[in-house]
Formats: sequence, structure tokens, C-alpha cells
Amino acid sequence: MPVFRPLPWLSLFSVLSLILLIWLGSWQMQRMAWKADLQARFEDRIEVSGFDTAVCGTAEQRNGRIRAPQPLLGEQLRYYSLREIAGWVRVGLVPVRQCDVEGGGAGYLLVEGGFEGLNGEIATRPERWRLETLPSAGFFTPDNDPDTNQWYSFDRAAMAAALGVREDEIRDVWARTDDGLPASLSQTPPAKHLGYAVTWFGLAASLLLVYLTLHVQRGRLAWRTRMVEKQDKSGQKGRRKGE
Repeated sequence: MPVFRPLPWLSLFSVLSLILLIWLGSWQMQRMAWKADLQARFEDRIEVSGFDTAVCGTAEQRNGRIRAPQPLLGEQLRYYSLREIAGWVRVGLVPVRQCDVEGGGAGYLLVEGGFEGLNGEIATRPERWRLETLPSAGFFTPDNDPDTNQWYSFDRAAMAAALGVREDEIRDVWARTDDGLPASLSQTPPAKHLGYAVTWFGLAASLLLVYLTLHVQRGRLAWRTRMVEKQDKSGQKGRRKGE
């Protein structure tokens, strides 16, 4: 039968650390399942013909892969982006129905028309698109410079003014090139989250092993039979000395 006399402060620290490590591992397992579901849904998307259908269609169509003739975008904005290389995404307007407005009046959708590297090289123009929410500016995002046509964030009011339309005519989504998995899925795929989970669970197991080993070495964790044997041996030695 084991006898256990835990060290109070070490035990408190170890229990709290174990709870945290196990929670982190479980969270990564949940993230892995969530990412796997997102990836499966992304790969199973339907193909949609035309920007109008995607913008005003069902949820399945809005999340689909858009196939359309290369649009005539007219004046285009240069939006800074990191793809395989750093460069400028060419963004222009395509007329679409405002399906959420009574009467379905005319509106506009911001559409990617190509990618220009910083050295001026033009990448292949998109053949497929997908709708995404207009990206918001980050804390360190530089200010837009409409005068030099350099845009670092999607400012609908400023972009509308630069393109000569009203802000309320521009949709709150844009059509960007569909060139594979989004960065959120390709850079951190489900397998990475599994690796993170194994790491956290491994740290939890290591902490528990160190905790138990320390208590064994200090005689605070032992089997009662072994303790009795030690007491008997020490008692026999004492009697021998007294004889």
C-alpha cells in the first residue's frame, strides 16, 4: 500500500501547472478538429458562375469558388500584400446587384485583377476568386496614401472616393484570387496543432514524473511494506548494538 506525504507548495504549483498544460493540450486538439473541418469544407466548395451569383446567392454559393470571365476593372488601386513575394494586388470595381437593397439596385464589388511584384513584374491573372470580408487594418499597418495609389488597408470611404463611387455602393466583401488554402489553414494546418498538443501533454507527463521521482527520493512516496522492512532492519540493528 503506498504512503504519500506531499510537499505542500510544490504540490500546489504542480497541480496548477498540470491543469494548465492539460488544458493547453486539449485546446490544441480542439483547434486541430476545427481546422480539419474548415479545410474539408474549403476543399468541398461548389463552383459558382459569376460575381452576382456569389454575392446574392445562398450561403453555399457565397462560400463557393467563383468562376467568371476576366473582368474589365478600369481604374485600379494598388493594395500591398505578401504572397509568394511582396507586392501590390491590383483591385478594381465590378458592378453587382445590391441584393440586400429593396429593388436590387446597382452596387460594386472590389475584385482582384492581378498581382504586381515590387520590382514591377506581373503575376498570372486570377482565374478563380473567392469572397472574403474586407481586411481590417492592424496596429502596425501604415497609413494609406491615395495620392500615390498605395493602399495598406481597406478603407471603403477613401477607396470609394478614389474610384469615383459612393461608399454605400461598395460591398463589405471583396473577391480575391482563389489560389489554394487561405494562409490561416496552409501555414498552421491541423497536423501542426496535433504536434502542439503532443508537446503540451508530453510536458504534463514529464512534470508528473519529476514530481513523483522527487517525492520518492525524499522518502515521501513509498510502499508501506518496504517501510516496515526498513523499520524491522533498523530495529534489529538496534538490538544487536544493545546486546
